[in-house]
Amino acid sequence: MSDDPQRDPRPVIMPHAYDGIQEYDQSLPNWWLFTLFSSIAFAFLYWLANFVTGTVADDRVALNAELAALEARQLAAVKNLDEATLWKMSRNAKTVADGQAVYASLCFSCHGPTLAGIKGVGFRLNDDLWVHGNTAMAVFGNINEGIVFEGKPTGMASQKALGTERVAAVTAYLLSLQKEGAMRAINRKDEPSQSTP
Repeated sequence: MSDDPQRDPRPVIMPHAYDGIQEYDQSLPNWWLFTLFSSIAFAFLYWLANFVTGTVADDRVALNAELAALEARQLAAVKNLDEATLWKMSRNAKTVADGQAVYASLCFSCHGPTLAGIKGVGFRLNDDLWVHGNTAMAVFGNINEGIVFEGKPTGMASQKALGTERVAAVTAYLLSLQKEGAMRAINRKDEPSQSTP
């Protein structure tokens, strides 16, 4: 027999014993060591990618986006819109983003890109003063039907052109800039022809 313990097939026993129990003095198997060190390396790389560099997408972000999209689809499918539903839509990020896109493509020409209004064309939409009603349903109705001024309809929007879902999305976008219950109605008969609030 060889004196080299690496070549000796018999297990090597430590010279001490505790309570009559002896322990082996053997090297761990390579597959076990490989698994251990691979796990440590993976944990370090995972920590680095997720929490330090942010290169791996966070599951919570993807989940929240999916939940917002689901809620937006559920809200858009509501047949009978009311105050509470419109305010709830105004707090849904996906619905607000859809409404902002519709506003940017159709409404900004009269109300301006910052909702500051254009004198003689469209009222301001970025403050809490509302000329044609100060409720969510009034805003929805104004966008949906347009405003009649001196017997002539003003405003380009109509349900036939936009559809209820897009009108509700634009309403949600406008309401998202307001605090619920803080919109005030004012009477401005001296204004020239304006479009929807």
